[in-house]
Amino acid sequence: MKKEKMSEMQTIVNEMLELVEKLNTGEKRDILNKLEEKNTALFECLDKQESKPEYHLLTKKDLSGDISLLSKAKKYQMMKTLNLTHEELQHFITKQRHKKEIEKKDIYSIYTPNYYGSIANKYCKSWADTIVNKYPEIFTTLLNHFRKVNMPVLSRTYISMMIFYSLLALPALLLFFFAVNVAFQFSAVLVILIALLGTCITLLGFYFYPGSLIEERSRKIRHELPFAIVHMSAVAGSGAHPISMFELIAESDEYTELKKEVKKVLNYVNLFGYDLSTALHATAQTTPSEELRDLLNGIVSSIGTGGSLRIYLEKKAEEALNSYKLEQNKLVELMSTYSDIYTAILIAAPLLLIVTLAIINSIGGEIGGLNAKTIAILGIYGVMPLLNVGFMFFLRMSEQRLT
Repeated sequence: MKKEKMSEMQTIVNEMLELVEKLNTGEKRDILNKLEEKNTALFECLDKQESKPEYHLLTKKDLSGDISLLSKAKKYQMMKTLNLTHEELQHFITKQRHKKEIEKKDIYSIYTPNYYGSIANKYCKSWADTIVNKYPEIFTTLLNHFRKVNMPVLSRTYISMMIFYSLLALPALLLFFFAVNVAFQFSAVLVILIALLGTCITLLGFYFYPGSLIEERSRKIRHELPFAIVHMSAVAGSGAHPISMFELIAESDEYTELKKEVKKVLNYVNLFGYDLSTALHATAQTTPSEELRDLLNGIVSSIGTGGSLRIYLEKKAEEALNSYKLEQNKLVELMSTYSDIYTAILIAAPLLLIVTLAIINSIGGEIGGLNAKTIAILGIYGVMPLLNVGFMFFLRMSEQRLT
């Protein structure tokens, strides 16, 4: 094959030399045109002669597609060029596909439509807009609480839901109580009053529900913040752009509540076009956590004054970890005290009571008109479980109060 290529090239060169010799005969224009054609043919022959690297056959489409869709010849060519086995090549393609999926992730988040909110907006949005515009002072507290809890629904949609489902509660309660009125024989006035009371309770429940979530969200953010600050300090020490700290926190699954606040910062920057300082300041005004508010304002000050963000975050991380350790030590000491109380009241005391009841049952007698056996059954199956459940709730409330 190579000899044929060389002979073809030699033939073209010989023809070109003959044409050059004929230049003296006077047919210059025709000869020059033919020389140009031969020159082009020679270069085409040279291009064919050059051997192209095999990896040119591996197109971007081949590497990004599914290997199962390729022909056997293409698979063999790819594995031969890359010096890979079939399994290694498939693993490489899977990694490339996963990398592209990560690159396609949105740099901001938006709310998706809520089904129940859409129904409420359909019937009550105009009422909600009118009431909010006419009496804004009534909804000031609700809207402030709403911004702090970061609920996945728009504030006007929530107000529409509050009005719609409160109005829906009235006929629902009327139908329910009139249905059971056959058995209880309530008066019509009492049924209407109960239905109106249920409607008012539904309305107030919607109004105060966002405020009831603030303390719980603040507590969860306070627990996650010390470790997040250490994470942010490490990123700042690497010299990365400050926005990278918040992107890593938002992508992490370790900070369930904190990432909701961090996504606000990313939305302000990537969706609304704010600079980082303005985004941090806006987020600090709506966060339910005082500790996070101080951290964000401190970052704004460090960026604005040209201070070292790394040093600031390292100090905040040390302070946050020390506070976290003190809180945990205090909680451990309190739980130790409560364990002693539990042992005395709910373990030792019932044992003494059972022994006393056994003695009374053996000699005969009653306590409050009940015999010892009845009291023991009521205590074991009734009082003791209730006391244990109550003590568990007490521990939970104490933990939330301290942390």
